[in-house]
Amino acid sequence: MARVAIVADSSACLPGDLIVKHNIRLVPLGLSIDGRFVPDGSISAEELFRQAAAARRVQTASPPPGDFAAAFEDARRDGAEEVLCLTLSAAYSGTHDAALGATLLTDVPVTVVDTGGLAMTHGFAVLSAARALEAGAGGDEASDIARRVGTGGKLVGMLDTLKFLVRGGRVPWIVGWAASVMRVKPVLAFVDGGARSIARPRTWRSAKARLLSEVLDSCWPARIAVMHSNAPEPAAELAAAVQEAMQPAELLVTEFSSVMAVHTGPGFVGLAVCHDD
Repeated sequence: MARVAIVADSSACLPGDLIVKHNIRLVPLGLSIDGRFVPDGSISAEELFRQAAAARRVQTASPPPGDFAAAFEDARRDGAEEVLCLTLSAAYSGTHDAALGATLLTDVPVTVVDTGGLAMTHGFAVLSAARALEAGAGGDEASDIARRVGTGGKLVGMLDTLKFLVRGGRVPWIVGWAASVMRVKPVLAFVDGGARSIARPRTWRSAKARLLSEVLDSCWPARIAVMHSNAPEPAAELAAAVQEAMQPAELLVTEFSSVMAVHTGPGFVGLAVCHDD
């Protein structure tokens, strides 16, 4: 059976130890801050929000095809005969198209798969594919697993502010204005390339309860990731509550990458839940 390497984009928000353990190659997305390109993961969350607050224009940027092609070539130098490239949902980013374009720049055999996921629903898809390959699966089977996990996942989160989603065009400005006036902490579900409000609690305690309720009826046994944007203490509190309530098959705590964090702003805390594939 051919040796297959995994290449994914950085929006998967995977914990660093798992990236190393499963030999996953990450291609960083980027930010354009007043025209200056900042690779994902190159600055801290605190510095990101400091620069974003002072900037006139902040945009996210997909990796150039050449960055994916370089990762494919690197995998071949390490002995891979094929590459499985897993990208976040094309509904949120042009990253999938960039990866497809990269296949024209190399003769490495590459299969590019849109997992249908975002943040750690995408991350769990990447992990599932990597673990399947390690267990002896072929590239086609690992691709199918990644699609199934990514599209079957659920992502919900609480925002401390809607300002960043409004600036990115994910929600109308009037919604952000109303939320700031009412001092609510919106709980959102991320589906179909956008964010949908599912609750508007006024306190972190109420928001935490709603986040838990959103995953308690999920498939069992569940794999759950607690994600946060510069909010480690609320994330740890939520992780403890998830562990007590659900005892999931896997529980991860991970911080958003810069590209994800610039959409949510500081204070975001969320949950990604996937079936234990």
